[in-house]
Amino acid sequence: MAIDGVEEKMMKEEVFDSTTASFLLKELKQSFASGKTRSYEWRVSQLKSILKFVNDHEQDVVDALRYDLSKPEFESVIYEVLTQLLESVISKPEFELGF
Repeated sequence: MAIDGVEEKMMKEEVFDSTTASFLLKELKQSFASGKTRSYEWRVSQLKSILKFVNDHEQDVVDALRYDLSKPEFESVIYEVLTQLLESVISKPEFELGF
């Protein structure tokens, strides 16, 4: 499997260690406590992005699951790919899928 620019960059970046995780958790807790939320439009755009990503990269996901976890293709499609698509659609059933 070829390594693209994004994967190569991630490999060179700093490891996500406990210090980084603690800092991120603290930021997330502060954000939650502030009561600020993202807009409805932002949330819908995120759901659409998930749907598009899963649709565009289904085979990549299946290949990665087979390579990393020895998961059979059929199982990957049913339990990983389709589950993600259904969860996104159920979260916001009235928007057009548009992918």
